[in-house]
Amino acid sequence: MKKMVFNEVLQGRLNKGDDIIEGLTRIITQNHIVAGVISAIGAVSKARIGYFDQEKKTYEEKEFEEPMEVLSLTGNISLKDGLPFAHLHIVLSKRDYSVIGGHLYNGTIVYALEYQIVPFYGGYFKRQLDDETGLYLWEK
Repeated sequence: MKKMVFNEVLQGRLNKGDDIIEGLTRIITQNHIVAGVISAIGAVSKARIGYFDQEKKTYEEKEFEEPMEVLSLTGNISLKDGLPFAHLHIVLSKRDYSVIGGHLYNGTIVYALEYQIVPFYGGYFKRQLDDETGLYLWEK
């Protein structure tokens, strides 16, 4: 276990038409953030999410070409291949009030999104392939 501290919160919004992952990655890179947490709420015009099949050890991806509310976007920041990496999951509400969610992929486009990023200082985690799960997890 690593002890990390924080003393600031970055708040802002992405622009309509931005890709969520590209926009948040740009912010953490510009601010030299290598550890922390991210949360957001808002709406998307379309989404691309995934579900991890534990037996096959692969992600199943699905695109949703419809407007939806972002009920919750949450994730963490660490290093992957030496670069800041935002690992994000999202919960979305459809027009009929049904809810979907999963691992967030590029191709999820902002209608409106307000975010909070809490950078941590005093250390960071690196992601590496875990052979047992088939996932890129934080090193032990």
